[in-house]
Amino acid sequence: MMLQDIKTHINSLPKLENHNNGDYCFGMVLEEPPKSHWMFSVPLNKLYIRMNKTFNIDVKFRIKMPFQPLNLRAFLCFVKDVSGPVLRCQNHLSTDTIKDNISMRESLLRCENPNTTYCGNAEGKSITERYSVLVPLNMSRSSHQGGGFIRQTLAFSFACQNSCFGRKETCLVFCLENMNGDILGQQVLYLKICTCPKRDRNQDERHIESNKRKLLSGASEDEDADEERGRKTRRRTLPRDVKEENESNDSSDVQPFPTDWNVSRTVDGNYRLVLKCSKKDQLLESIEGMIEKTSAAVLRSPQNSKLRQHANHLLNLKKCAFKLS
Repeated sequence: MMLQDIKTHINSLPKLENHNNGDYCFGMVLEEPPKSHWMFSVPLNKLYIRMNKTFNIDVKFRIKMPFQPLNLRAFLCFVKDVSGPVLRCQNHLSTDTIKDNISMRESLLRCENPNTTYCGNAEGKSITERYSVLVPLNMSRSSHQGGGFIRQTLAFSFACQNSCFGRKETCLVFCLENMNGDILGQQVLYLKICTCPKRDRNQDERHIESNKRKLLSGASEDEDADEERGRKTRRRTLPRDVKEENESNDSSDVQPFPTDWNVSRTVDGNYRLVLKCSKKDQLLESIEGMIEKTSAAVLRSPQNSKLRQHANHLLNLKKCAFKLS
């Protein structure tokens, strides 16, 4: 992939999507310690942290030729308004002890790494104009890992809380970029800065489980209704001397799984995933993982009908898989 083929640039508005346009295998690694003042929710991909508390996160990317210096840009963004700047409240701003560095003082996001540059202004909408921190990545041999990868630890904190701007949903966006401003990779981490991270994480995860049960119940009712309509249709159309078909749940009625996994794209542009699992529990766990991710997405975008439809399809898929012997 050539750099001129990369469409995303720091002069554009943020897009809340994960990508690796530059083919650097870019990723962020967040490992929660046993005792911490922050919590991470796996199903929600969400960090819960107290104000002014530091958390460490590792940036990881593959070494690629031609060799070029790279930076890591991080900035805050509203989930439902990507153009809106995330600003500090006047209450916390007025009590901030930092006086000599105006850019750092006005930035809600803080980074403790050396040579960090604070960018942007209060009116900025694009990536380069909004408040962000820019950290030069260490390309020295000491940062190298096996397989041609570099991994570097970054330390961040936040100087306000979500309650300071009306409890709007926020996320932290990480961009791997070169000196020309091309975004070579991006990762999005949902975020809540609060006074009680453990309580809020558990509450949000319970909400997800509740939504999953409601979706499962709704899908079950829809399926029962479809079966009932199907039976009535058959009773109206089948001759009296022909017996109704027996809808068997035996495994003999189910096509066997392929001998290997396969990912492909259909003619109409959709994607197809085929899996073979040696045990039924593995199959159910795989489907359950997809359900959790989709349920989290539905929770963040409850008005998205396509997401809700996809969740119902996965729930029906799980029911069918559960019937297998």
